Amino acid sequence: MAETTIAFAELLGRRVRMGPWEDQKVSTYRKMIDALDGARWDEAAQLGSYFVDEANVCFTLYRQWIGDLNGYLREQGVDEKRIRARNDQAIAVATLPDGSPWHPRKHWDRFLSEVQDFTAAAYREQPDEARQRVDVMKETWRQCHDRDVDHTYALMSLVKEQLGEPAIRDMYDRVLLPLFVWRYEKFDVDKYPWDESLEILMLVACEAMRGHLVGPERTGDMELIELEDRFVLRFDPCGSGGRTLRGDAIEGTPPRMQPPYDWTVTEEKHSWNHYTPGVCLYCAHCIILMEEMPMDRFGYPVRVIDPPIYDADRTAVGEAPKCQWQMFKDPTQVPAEYYERVGRTKPAAFGSKAHGARELPMISAGLPGAG
Repeated sequence: MAETTIAFAELLGRRVRMGPWEDQKVSTYRKMIDALDGARWDEAAQLGSYFVDEANVCFTLYRQWIGDLNGYLREQGVDEKRIRARNDQAIAVATLPDGSPWHPRKHWDRFLSEVQDFTAAAYREQPDEARQRVDVMKETWRQCHDRDVDHTYALMSLVKEQLGEPAIRDMYDRVLLPLFVWRYEKFDVDKYPWDESLEILMLVACEAMRGHLVGPERTGDMELIELEDRFVLRFDPCGSGGRTLRGDAIEGTPPRMQPPYDWTVTEEKHSWNHYTPGVCLYCAHCIILMEEMPMDRFGYPVRVIDPPIYDADRTAVGEAPKCQWQMFKDPTQVPAEYYERVGRTKPAAFGSKAHGARELPMISAGLPGAG
């Protein structure tokens, strides 16, 4: 396995894990184990620090989402008692495997302390101790991440229950616009050459999904295939929407559409679920953020999304299709069929100027990982 380089990327304005695409699909968790096996102590410690970077993108994002979702429900006049009850339910079902109550910031602090323990073991050149510490800190982060996903999903489900399914799109306008401005303006061909943007798009895609701990073992490992005209990423499952549909194989909990959760998926046809009922409410944000918003602003999607579909007969036993992302080497060559399934027509011109998009300020959303 190749030695890992973590370097500053000018367009991102921060450091990121560099390396060939075949290496990007390998989880940082697995890279840490490889560094320990090779007695590359400094590299192992550096990767441990970067593992925190990957996790922090997700952790900080969910702090925003949970607050914004509660705010949206209140703004729309949903009864405060119902909102409080749903938050209480999300916390109750998040009780940790050892029976202790769920507290996200306390669990995050525990994770950071465990990373410090790993770093100390690496610098002391104690491979067995360091390997054990890697597994502990990865599992702590998984528990933290997954419970935050559940909390966001509980609130999204309440939006649908109280305001109707069409409100999901309005909800995401509230939640996603800061994220779109913060992350996606750098993918406008009127502002940056696409070959430069595509590299960043790929790097942050791999980084984000490693942070979500994709894959059956929840390590962050994924499939990455390079074709002549595009890159394809597949997650089996992704750690957010896919795990919501499948349930948690590690903790033995069911799909979140079943008791004790009883949350819901889309049941109607909308552009933001590809007119396909069964797309989970969380997965819809990928279609809106990566397909619809950039199509409307730039004339092309930055990623083409094929989310898993919930099927009660299959997912009852923990199965669901893989999620797939496609990133085209020339965004103007995305096939028309991908526009049509979100109710749009492929345009003749591309870039924000051709689509009359007003200039958006490159605001700081107060979030890490600006990719």
